[in-house]
Amino acid sequence: MAKDIFQRVADEARPPAVLGRYPGIPDYFNDVLLDDLVESGAWLDLELKRPFLALWVNSKDFDNPDWEDPIIGHTQKNVRKFAAMDPVVDLESLRGMKVKLVYDD
Repeated sequence: MAKDIFQRVADEARPPAVLGRYPGIPDYFNDVLLDDLVESGAWLDLELKRPFLALWVNSKDFDNPDWEDPIIGHTQKNVRKFAAMDPVVDLESLRGMKVKLVYDD
């Protein structure tokens, strides 16, 4: 069975997270997942943590976020917090990283 990167992150994080726990805001499911990981102090294997964080680092808006949007501002802080959690990830090292979005189980 194939899983997208977000479901795999939710399943493999310790403690695990619940993907899509706010179904009314589907556009921000990844931001909610990241917030859950930060708030719970979740550990994630480096092989999965790096591509997960690379999705934000390599988005066109990462370097010039809309700071007026409170969700974007909160997510920007969470990306940096999660990167600093064990195992630590250098966000700059993720620039240009190609990310596989779907994984086979």
